[in-house]
Amino acid sequence: MIIDANVILRAFFPDQAQEQAQAVVRDHVVGQIVLKAPDLLPYELANAVWQAQRRGRLTAAQAQEIIQAMEGLHIEIVPLGWGEMLPLAHRFDRSAYDAAYLFLAERLGEPLITGDERLYNAVHPHLDWVLWLGAYPGQE
Repeated sequence: MIIDANVILRAFFPDQAQEQAQAVVRDHVVGQIVLKAPDLLPYELANAVWQAQRRGRLTAAQAQEIIQAMEGLHIEIVPLGWGEMLPLAHRFDRSAYDAAYLFLAERLGEPLITGDERLYNAVHPHLDWVLWLGAYPGQE
């Protein structure tokens, strides 16, 4: 399963879909699913943690702990070629970042789970393999 940065961030930061995001991560950790992402994921996650630290939501120590925890998830990082995602970015009028997740899911034939409502709404009517995080079963 391809995962976007929004899902990981929701697992670590308070959010209405935090329970579902944590369920996705937990299912990966226990081996029920295998999470993969394009090689931009670590940069997106690090930037979000840095922004939270800059805004005073996290201390430097907390930011480091979160980064280490994210790294410890061992999400498979898949490199993409320059511009491979551009046709999907153009087709759906999305950023190259969003399209990278779409491209990887399409290339590997795996679903993409997203916590980005705008991305989901833009592509789901055309790509039924894009899943909304809020529909993922939470803790039972």
